[in-house]
Amino acid sequence: MYIAQMYEVEEAKEQRLCSLLDNNRAQKVSGFQNRKERTRSIFAGLLLRYAFLQEGYGIDAWQQVEIIEGTYGKPYLKGYSAFHYSLSHSGEWVACAVDTMPVGIDIQEIKSWKMTLAKRFYHEEEYNRLIVLQDSDMNRQTREFYRMWTAKESAVKWSGRGIGGGIRQLLTDADYKFICDIHQKQQIKIKQYHISENYIVCVCSENDNFPDLPQLVDLE
Repeated sequence: MYIAQMYEVEEAKEQRLCSLLDNNRAQKVSGFQNRKERTRSIFAGLLLRYAFLQEGYGIDAWQQVEIIEGTYGKPYLKGYSAFHYSLSHSGEWVACAVDTMPVGIDIQEIKSWKMTLAKRFYHEEEYNRLIVLQDSDMNRQTREFYRMWTAKESAVKWSGRGIGGGIRQLLTDADYKFICDIHQKQQIKIKQYHISENYIVCVCSENDNFPDLPQLVDLE
């Protein structure tokens, strides 16, 4: 698992950085009109490149990779059945998880939120866990909300179904070691990391080989 802090990229530097990306992402970046969107996509692609090389693949292999989409649009590298990845970004951070099996990752900046979101998207049991904290500890309630959110996001990215696949059917356990798909009757492992006071990361995988800490990468 790798995380990196993003920085503002000068337009003159964009072209050089884009030359380091896979062809699919380079084309995607060129289509963005918003500079922030281009920057986020560039850093996500650079972190994926770094992860690919760190996993033992060569630069020649990277220059020829082809990223295609699965049944639900989940991206994967064609011809690399033992290399699965997931990307996420929020605020000033970007994160990448890799595994030998499907994996999902989500990073979220902790900021203001509304209970109506929990009422709409969370399982009743989770909603009640938040209600209990409402009057006693607002800071803890906020962190719990985002622990639930990152867990659910990482799970739908693990499956490739996305939020449209239904996150209300996903139920986190109180210790955040598992998340359960109630409809599918399936339990998947998760692990969460607090990379700073304002950011939470969650990784979802069938494997139980989560790192103790994410690896901080300097993409400067």
